[in-house]
This record gives sequence, C-alpha cells and structure tokens, in this order.
Amino acid sequence: MSKKVLSFMDDNLENVLVFPMYFIMMALVAVGVIQRFFFKFAWHWGTYVCIALFCWFSWLGCAWNVKERAHLRLSFFRAKLPRNIQFVLLMSDYALWIAFAVIASYFSIIQIFKLASVGAMVYGTESLPKWVVPLCIPASFTVLVFRVIQNIIIDVRDFRNNQPLKLNPTTTVDQV
Repeated sequence: MSKKVLSFMDDNLENVLVFPMYFIMMALVAVGVIQRFFFKFAWHWGTYVCIALFCWFSWLGCAWNVKERAHLRLSFFRAKLPRNIQFVLLMSDYALWIAFAVIASYFSIIQIFKLASVGAMVYGTESLPKWVVPLCIPASFTVLVFRVIQNIIIDVRDFRNNQPLKLNPTTTVDQV
C-alpha cells in the first residue's frame, strides 16, 4: 500500500467505518417506524441489526476516542501533577486499555465460536450469521490497541525529549 493510503487510513479509519454504520442504523429505524405506523408490519431483523450496528460503531468510536485522547480521563487533575507522575498515569491508562482489550476480546471470541458452531442466524434472516455482532469486540479492540500503541510511542518520545505531554483531547466536536 502506498504511504498516502496508509496515512488516510490512519487519519480516518474509524470515521470511514462509523459514519456509514450510523446512517444505515438511522435509516433502518426510520423505515421501521414508517412500516409500523403506515403498513402495520416490521422487519423482524431490523431491531437486531440496529443493535448490532450500535455495538460496532460504539466500540470503533471508543478506539477513535483513544486516538484523539478524548476518552474518559481526569486531564485537569493530571495537569497539576508533576511530569513524571503524569507520564506514569498515561502509561497506566494504556496498560489498562490493553488489559481490557485482551480480556474482552478473549471472552467475545469464545462467544463468536459458540455462535458459529451452532450456525446461529439473526432472527428473521436466512443469511446473516449471529456471530457477526460480537465480532465487533475483537475487531474494534484490535484498532484500539493499535491506537494505544501509537499514543505510547508519541508519549515516550515526548517524555524523552522533554516536550509537553499530551493530556488533553486533540480534537473537539466542533472540529470534526
């Protein structure tokens, strides 16, 4: 792959995946409401697919928040601490993210294999396997761990070079 494609993927991977999922989910909900209100029927699978899409875009959004350093953290409190403690807390965050990713992925992979082994399908469909939904956990956590590693590299470099540590989000909602 070219450097330009990799750079684009690094900058936009989560957004390229999350926004279409969000709009598909909203379209399914809107069509479902119209179907129930005007035609008195609904797709049986619509609700389940919306929940699945919500799971997918939520976990990918979590990876994006880690990348943008906008996940839940106490930046104001940390900014008042000594630099060495700030660095230790950042590394602790990253260790916890990786541990959480490993634990969540491990147990979701067990569930994926169970669903695949019994051939479970999404209710109301004949071709959409149910294991696709929990697949979001290891897939999204793989992206999240990649983002954590990127942040570790940046923070270690900044710490070694006596640069300010990045404690605040790099993007705000109005910049997106």
